[in-house]
Amino acid sequence: MRPDKHIRRRRLVGIFALAVLTLGGGAVLTTVSVLPRVVRRNRELLRGGAAQRYNDFTRKSAGTERSPFALLTHLGRRSGRTYQTALGAHAYGDGFLLPLGYGTKTDWYRNVMAARTCQLAWKGHTYQLERPEMLCGRDVVQAWPLRQRITLRLAGIHDFVWLHEKVR
Repeated sequence: MRPDKHIRRRRLVGIFALAVLTLGGGAVLTTVSVLPRVVRRNRELLRGGAAQRYNDFTRKSAGTERSPFALLTHLGRRSGRTYQTALGAHAYGDGFLLPLGYGTKTDWYRNVMAARTCQLAWKGHTYQLERPEMLCGRDVVQAWPLRQRITLRLAGIHDFVWLHEKVR
């Protein structure tokens, strides 16, 4: 973390602490006027930090037997580094469907398409996957269980990657 971000984060925590203390003291008007200003000025810090904490949390449990998330391990197309991404997955045909929640511009999708292979930890098992295919449409969404189908439709997700299990 850069020093200026560290200072801003400490300032932000201090302001939130002050807001909570004033709320407890009854000065609601001060809190109502200060809090939106703090959020507006530090929007990127709040957004980035919350997203990073959520990703770290889901990545730790993804791929385990009880987790609703799968853990995708893929190779960086330019860096050659190994990355892990927690995301939803559903068994489909001879492999798995992975939703493209943020479209085809996401790094994990571009890395998998470039490498043509990856590894998926799902429900306590690890699968070697290859031959990624882009799928879209209502038929693909129908493959998901009802609860997840509703979530996918509400989120506007209709593009998926179908990864086939590696033939040994």
